[in-house]
Parts: sequence; C-alpha cells; structure tokens
Amino acid sequence: MTSTPPSLEEIAAAGNRRLRDADRLKKSGDELKELVLAALRDGAHRPTEVAKASGWTGAHVRKMARDNGIEPDERYRERAERLKKAQEPSDG
Repeated sequence: MTSTPPSLEEIAAAGNRRLRDADRLKKSGDELKELVLAALRDGAHRPTEVAKASGWTGAHVRKMARDNGIEPDERYRERAERLKKAQEPSDG
C-alpha cells in the first residue's frame, strides 16, 4: 500500500490548529490559575483540596501562591516546622 505525502495545505492547517490550541490552553490555564489563587486567598477550601481539584500538584499550587504573595496559614507553617524538627537527626 502506498501512502501519499501530506500536502503543504494539510501541514499548514495542522500548524494553525496547534497555534489555536496553544492559545486556548494558555487562556484556560490562566483562568484556572486565577480561580486557584482566588480560592486560596478566600480560604474557604483547604489548599490540598484546591490543588487536587485543579489537577496541579500541591507543590505547583504552593509555588503559585507564594509567587503571588499568598503566605501559608500559620497552622500549616507551625506544623511544617514541627515535622521538620522531628525529622532532624538528633545529636547523640
């Protein structure tokens, strides 16, 4: 069976679809980011719930939050510090 090579028009159309889809992906990503940041600022949902609902990792959501001036809740900060201290090797 012989296959015909794609035409330049087919290649151009695929290229245009890729650009259009990239633009739509960027727009939807920007919209999701704004929703996530708004939810974190509001505090109605736990950050882990927001991350899970968004489909992004917790680390990515935390980085976005810190980059946008949203600091962790003091309870989380205190818990993280306790866990860190508990994991430190003891002198002895």
